[in-house]
Amino acid sequence: MNNNTKAPSSRGMLIPGRRGKLLANSYLPGGEGPYPLVVLCHGIPGIERLFDFALALREAGFATLSFHYSGNWGSDGDYSVLHCMEDCLSVLDYVQKNEFGDLDLTRVGLLGHSMGGLMAARTAALSPLVKAACIMAPMDFRLAGLEALEGRDGYCRAIIESSAPWVNGLSWESFRADAEADLAAMDLVSYAPALADKPVLTVAAGLDALLPKQEHVDRLSAAIEAQGKGKLRTLCFEDDHAFNRNRAAAREAVVGFFREVL
Repeated sequence: MNNNTKAPSSRGMLIPGRRGKLLANSYLPGGEGPYPLVVLCHGIPGIERLFDFALALREAGFATLSFHYSGNWGSDGDYSVLHCMEDCLSVLDYVQKNEFGDLDLTRVGLLGHSMGGLMAARTAALSPLVKAACIMAPMDFRLAGLEALEGRDGYCRAIIESSAPWVNGLSWESFRADAEADLAAMDLVSYAPALADKPVLTVAAGLDALLPKQEHVDRLSAAIEAQGKGKLRTLCFEDDHAFNRNRAAAREAVVGFFREVL
């Protein structure tokens, strides 16, 4: 090996957010940059954090950036769905500064799973910096918001309340306040028109008992497809919400998608 060739590496970062620091980690592929970048958005509360996808993407030549939302896994502030949305945009603001000068800002993608799927969908729809997105088993938080506002107790409440002990400041009551403040922002399907203009891969889990695909990812895919732009790809594994049975195949598909479109 040439001694001047950069080796693969990683680095930790503290990204400025609206409520303080956001803890983040980047994996770098080595070799000559600048590198295409994939930003990863994990779910709620983030027990499954996509680090294996980050490492697989690094092996394929991508830089990756994983971060924790406000009030989550050591990041400052209180946790809420609306705060998570703001955090995603704060991370992109940080990316655009290209602090280390080793990112190719013409090739930036987003990967999100579960709640992170909503975050990736919304952020990709809003930001021209993002050129492509992969959305895995996303959660349509509008359904949860309606459940909260209508005073119903369903599976969405169970998701929120089971996540609350892992994060700061989250409760069913605080989530209801978020829904009252901006239910429209939680609507996964509303981002379909903007997403249709970019390469998007949706990945469904056919055995998903947590977020049934017919109520969440299938509705997003149908709405994007209805725009008639022809840039959507869809994939379904007969698997659970975390793709435990087909994890390696899911990683391979995601890496292949970003290789092709970035």
